[in-house]
Amino acid sequence: MEFSIRIIDEDGDGVSDIKVSVSFDSLGGWLEEFTDSDGWATFEPSGHHVSCKVYVRDELLGEVGIEDGDTFSFNIDSD
Repeated sequence: MEFSIRIIDEDGDGVSDIKVSVSFDSLGGWLEEFTDSDGWATFEPSGHHVSCKVYVRDELLGEVGIEDGDTFSFNIDSD
C-alpha cells in the first residue's frame, strides 16, 4: 500500500522540508517523512489500514480514510 500527502501554502504551492507524521491505530505507532521540493511526502505502511491521523508541526490536521494510491493535500500557514 502507498499513499501521498501534499503540504501546500496559502498560494497553493508545495512546501518542502516539512515533517509529516501519520499514526495508525492498528500499527500502534507512527510513520514520518519530510516533504520533497514539490511538497509531497509518500508513505508505504505495511499491511492494510483504513485510516490514519495526519500531523504537521505536531498539530493534528485531520483524519483520513486511505486506499492504495490515494493522495491528500493539506494547507498550512507559512509561519
